[in-house]
Amino acid sequence: MERIALGKICSSHGVRGNLKVKSFSGNTKHFLALKEVCLRKGEKEKFFDVERVELSGSAVLIKLKGIDSPEVGKIYAAWELWADRSYAQPLSDGEYYYSDLCGCSIVKDGTSYGIVRNVCEGGNGTLLDVETEKGNVFVPFLGVFIGDVDTVRKTIELKVDWLFL
Repeated sequence: MERIALGKICSSHGVRGNLKVKSFSGNTKHFLALKEVCLRKGEKEKFFDVERVELSGSAVLIKLKGIDSPEVGKIYAAWELWADRSYAQPLSDGEYYYSDLCGCSIVKDGTSYGIVRNVCEGGNGTLLDVETEKGNVFVPFLGVFIGDVDTVRKTIELKVDWLFL
């Protein structure tokens, strides 16, 4: 089973241990089908059955079996909520899960410049954290710098190589 991060626990909500979750995709309807989730923080992970899911504006309220008070719920603030990939928000053309970009080789004209190790949000957009022999380079995930993305072959086309000089 391949899991993917769907959101982050913001806080406990109410007196029965509900958790308020911020969706990473910005969409929330796909949370309604969840049956089991994994909460992760660093190397720690815990599995829970889902008792109930409610949509509340841009947030998701989720009740997990065994989390029955706000005090227990607060323990999981800032943990990520992971689920089987089949529960993830469907993608449109040109959209990618960050986890699919990680491990891709950055290539231009047959030359590999490095491997994407992380994806992060920068001031003006998404940045690919690319590990090279000389250290890490941040590449803006914009059409000016990035061409074709092939998550099956694990390659991302680089349009300009001056970023790696």
